Amino acid sequence: MKNSINLRFGVLVAIILVAIAFRFLAVIAPTLSNFSPVGTIALFGGAYFAKKQWAFIIPMAALWLSNLVLNNVFYKQWYPTFSFGFDLGTFFCFALVVAIGILTLKKVTVTSLLTANLLGTVVFFVVSNFLVWTGGKMYPQTFEGLMSCYTMALPFLKNTLTSNLIFSAIMFGAFEYAKSTSKVLQLQ
Repeated sequence: MKNSINLRFGVLVAIILVAIAFRFLAVIAPTLSNFSPVGTIALFGGAYFAKKQWAFIIPMAALWLSNLVLNNVFYKQWYPTFSFGFDLGTFFCFALVVAIGILTLKKVTVTSLLTANLLGTVVFFVVSNFLVWTGGKMYPQTFEGLMSCYTMALPFLKNTLTSNLIFSAIMFGAFEYAKSTSKVLQLQ
């Protein structure tokens, strides 16, 4: 039993690590801004890690480590000093998406996965852009400023939702298929 739990844990971590590598697509193709697996990784962790602390720890560690590389190697022009790769608002929003995965994906079905993706995408969009607005650096602290913030973020919303749906089909599909062919990957 313990070996099957360790194998399942290892497979989940491996899928997340492979997926996080796709964050680097934005470096190669800047038009794919916000086309990233991070939302799916959050949902995936929430859905499959039996111990829910790992549902938060593993996806957040993957996000943080990829932020370290992206910010300090590829996006140095925006980070004149060393970036620790941690933005409290972003990680808070990411944690909300993990929680959505935990709550909505107790049983993974096409319907529950679509619901989780839509809910996770909208929650991340609304909360993260609200935090951008409250930061007071880019938009005036008025209702018009808030609406401008959301309006300017709309192009990113499309790529976020599209990538969440595509990466969900791949990641959840791969793990569900693996579970169907190996009892070791199923929770007892």
